[in-house]
Amino acid sequence: RWYGRGAADCKGNIAVHLAALRALDGDIPVNVKIIGEGSEEQGTGGIENFVPRNPDLVRADAILVVDTGNFAVGRPSLTKSLRGIANVVVSVETLGSAMHSGMFGGAAPDALAALIVMLASMRDAKGNTTIDGLDASTTFDGVDYPAEVFRTDATVLDGVDLIGSGGVADRVWARPAVTVLGMDCPPVVGSSSAVVPRARARVSLRVPPGMDSKVAQDALIDHLTAAAPWNVKVSFERESIGSPFVGSTEGPAYDSMIAAMKGAYRTDDVLLMGQGGSIPLCNVFADTFPDAEIMLLGVEEPQCLIHAPNESVDPSEIENMAIAEASFLKEYASRARR
Repeated sequence: RWYGRGAADCKGNIAVHLAALRALDGDIPVNVKIIGEGSEEQGTGGIENFVPRNPDLVRADAILVVDTGNFAVGRPSLTKSLRGIANVVVSVETLGSAMHSGMFGGAAPDALAALIVMLASMRDAKGNTTIDGLDASTTFDGVDYPAEVFRTDATVLDGVDLIGSGGVADRVWARPAVTVLGMDCPPVVGSSSAVVPRARARVSLRVPPGMDSKVAQDALIDHLTAAAPWNVKVSFERESIGSPFVGSTEGPAYDSMIAAMKGAYRTDDVLLMGQGGSIPLCNVFADTFPDAEIMLLGVEEPQCLIHAPNESVDPSEIENMAIAEASFLKEYASRARR
């Protein structure tokens, strides 16, 4: 494997485009536009604003969003759905100042303890996300995700349980999932014997296909407000919202890609899977070009550990995806002429 932050997400995917075009050696049978977007991880929304303002520059019949990956190395896969996202920052205040825990602890309300109670209310004893008003029982229509494979992919430690109920694919691709991304509170090092007067946390809610992200964000805020104990003061900052997405699973471009991936990977089977992450640009493309076929693929299989400092990419995935993309361009041109 080749190691480095961004090796897969998204340098490896950019390499796929370049290698595919080089393989065709100038004999490109269809018009091709390549967009490399450099601010997506910061969530600045640059390209999401650019596309609807410049539709003629970007317009296409088939759009390949190469920012996902196969189910496993050597197992060609198309991503059929993405979860959306709804983030909030929740702040809790209880006191005008930090107070000596010996003199006031036991009656003075602890903001950090209150926040912990609120955050704990977002999951049940099994770990299922339990945001009031959000359906957490939906199922994924596609490839199964065996629990033991997931344990390896997610680097779950021996003896530690997976959380939630139902199939793993349901839990990570078809249901809401809440994560506490960070907390502002006194660190252990340097902490003093004081009742904490204020604390806050950044909470991320992944929103499954079929659910409105704004409605989900409202439900998250309402849930945390109702869970606040002791009449503590609670406030919220709404952060980024991204809608869920369902990609193309029929049409000439889709059929061409299935054929190309089968040939590149020398297999008769292409998997249809989901991704728990969010790519807001996909919805922008769908809204701006409603007749376009939008497909998601790439080199970011689970062992890449994208976003981690030890991120890596399997070079065979770059090679095979490049072959698949080059073959797709030829196959799509052939089908379009029929």
